Amino acid sequence: MKKLALFLLVFLCGCTGRHVLFDREMSNYTIVVDADAPASEQYAAAELQHWLGEVCGAEIPIGTLTDGTTGRRLIVGFNPLVEALVPEASRPDDRDDAFTWCSKGGDILFWGGAKRGTLYSVYSFLEQELGCRWYAKDASVAPKRATWRFGKLYHHEAPGIRIRDNCYLDVRTIPAYSARLRNNFVRLPGLKGGTIPGTAEGYWGVHAMGNFLSPAAYYNEHPEYFSLIDGERRSDYAQLCLSNPDVLRICTEKVREVMRREPDYLIYSMEQNDNQRYCTCDACNALAEQYGGQSGLMVWFVNQVADAVKEEFPDKFIGTFAYQYTRHAPKDIVPRENVVIRLCSIECCLLHDYDGCEQNRTFLEDLKAWGAIAPHLYIWDYVTNFSLYCLPIANWKTLQSHIRDFRDNHAIGILEEGDYQTVSCEFREMRSYLLSKLMWNPDDDVEAIIRDFTDGYYGAAGPYIRSYLALEDSILRREGIHVPCYVNPSSNMYTDDFVREGRRLFAEAKAAVADDADLLARVEKAEFPLCFLQLERTPQEAFESGADVLFKRVVEREGIDQMTEWNAPHARDYIAKYEQLKQQP
Repeated sequence: MKKLALFLLVFLCGCTGRHVLFDREMSNYTIVVDADAPASEQYAAAELQHWLGEVCGAEIPIGTLTDGTTGRRLIVGFNPLVEALVPEASRPDDRDDAFTWCSKGGDILFWGGAKRGTLYSVYSFLEQELGCRWYAKDASVAPKRATWRFGKLYHHEAPGIRIRDNCYLDVRTIPAYSARLRNNFVRLPGLKGGTIPGTAEGYWGVHAMGNFLSPAAYYNEHPEYFSLIDGERRSDYAQLCLSNPDVLRICTEKVREVMRREPDYLIYSMEQNDNQRYCTCDACNALAEQYGGQSGLMVWFVNQVADAVKEEFPDKFIGTFAYQYTRHAPKDIVPRENVVIRLCSIECCLLHDYDGCEQNRTFLEDLKAWGAIAPHLYIWDYVTNFSLYCLPIANWKTLQSHIRDFRDNHAIGILEEGDYQTVSCEFREMRSYLLSKLMWNPDDDVEAIIRDFTDGYYGAAGPYIRSYLALEDSILRREGIHVPCYVNPSSNMYTDDFVREGRRLFAEAKAAVADDADLLARVEKAEFPLCFLQLERTPQEAFESGADVLFKRVVEREGIDQMTEWNAPHARDYIAKYEQLKQQP
C-alpha cells in the first residue's frame, strides 16, 4: 500500500506541475549533502531533517551525492549538483553568511557560505515556507501540516551586519538556539556533541591590556610600564604607558601568542582597561597632543601591533576600544586596514534615537567621525538596565534606528549587551528575538516582528502584552525623560499610575491564558518587573495586590538569582526584605 501511495505522489507531481514535498506523513524526497561537506553543512542537513519531521511527521532520509537516490532531492550545500543545476551560480566564500534557496524542477537547493550561509538558508526556508519559529531556548514552533506543495521557489538574503553578537545569556550559551536566530558570534553545535571550530566570527577578549601586562607580574621591576598620574606610576588596575617601547614589544608578543594558540577567532583584543586612569607622562602627552587626544595615542599604539602581526596573520584583525576617554575620533592618524575600532555607547540615552536627542548628539558625532576613517567599525551597544536588569525599559522603538545608524556608518559588527549573567531581564526572550532579527535585517518590520513574537510566545495573551508595550511607550518615553543604561526604581521615568495600569493589563493577560500553565508562566514572568517596581516604590500597595507572592513564585520557578550586573543584592535578598517589611505593623 505504501509503494502505491508513493507512486501516486510522484504521479501527481508530474501531472500537475506542482511538486509535493510531503503528504500524509510520507515523502519521496531525500536530503542530499556531499559526503565531504564541512561539519557545518552536515549539521544543516540534520536540522532540515529534524524540523521537517516535526512539521510533517515523516523522517526524510539523508544521503550523499553518490548514493544514487531515487525521487526528488533537497540538496544542501554548494556542491557539484548545485553547480550542474544552477550553472550561473558561483561558489560563495566560506565565511559569507548570505544564502540562496530555490527550486529546480522538483528539487530544492540550499546553499551559502560553508561556515553558516547554508545553514541559514535552511532556517529561512523553514521559517518562510513552513512557519517554523524559535522564540526562546524552550519555545520552538513547528506547525503540523498534512501536505505541502510548491511550484517555483527562489529566495536570497544577505546580512545587514556581518558580525552579530546578541549578548543575552541564552543566546551566548546555547549554540543551537543562537544559530537559529542567525547570531554568528558563537560556534555551531556539532552532531556528536561539542561545537564546530571555525564557525564563529569571534572576538577574543576584552580589556586585554590588563591581562598582557598586569601590575602583579610587572610593576615591582618595571613601574615605568604603567600610568603616570599626579607624578606617580600607578600599581593598581590603571592603564599602560603606551609610549614605552617595551610595553609595545610585550603586548605584541602576547597577542601573537594568543593568535597562535587560539586561531579560531577573527578579531583579537588590544583594548584599554576598564577605567579612565590613562598615562600623563611627557611622551604620552606629546603623542596625544599630536594625534588629537587619547584616542589618537591608542590608534598609534595599536597600528604598530597590527603591522607586526599582519604578515603571519593576514586574515585576522587587532581590535581596540573607542570607549570613554578614547571615544572621540583622532586627528591626523587613521586605523590600519587590519584594525577594528570597537565604539561603545555606554553614555547614551536608551529611549531615543541618536539623531534628535541632545544626550545622544555627541555619540552620533563620534559614530560618524569614526565611520569616516575606520576601515572596520564594531559597536558595543547597551540595551538593558545594568543596575537592575528587570526594570522596565521602553527602548523597543529605538533599537532599529540605532542599528541602522551603526550600519550606515559602516559597522561590520555589533555586540548588543543584555543580561549576559542572568535571566531576570524584562522581556528578555523578546529582546533577544527582536535584536537578532534587526542585526540580520536592519530594515525589517519591527511591529510585525513584535506581533509575531507576542502571538506566538504568549498565545491569547499576545494582544494584552502589546497593549502593555504601548503603555510603556506612552509613559516611560514621555517628553523630557532620558534614561542611561543604569536606572533605579526611583527614576522620574516611572509613575505609580503606570505600575497600576500595567498590572491591570497583566491581569487581563493572565485571564486570557489561565487554562494553559506554560503560557500563564510566561505572562507572569513578563509581569515580574512591574511587581518588583511596585514592591520598591509602594510596598504596602504591592502586598495588597499580591505582587510579593508573584515575585517570589517567578524567582523560584525561573531560577532567578542575580538581579544586577554587580552580583548583589540577589533575588533572595529582596524576597527576605519584602517578607520582613510585610510583617511590620
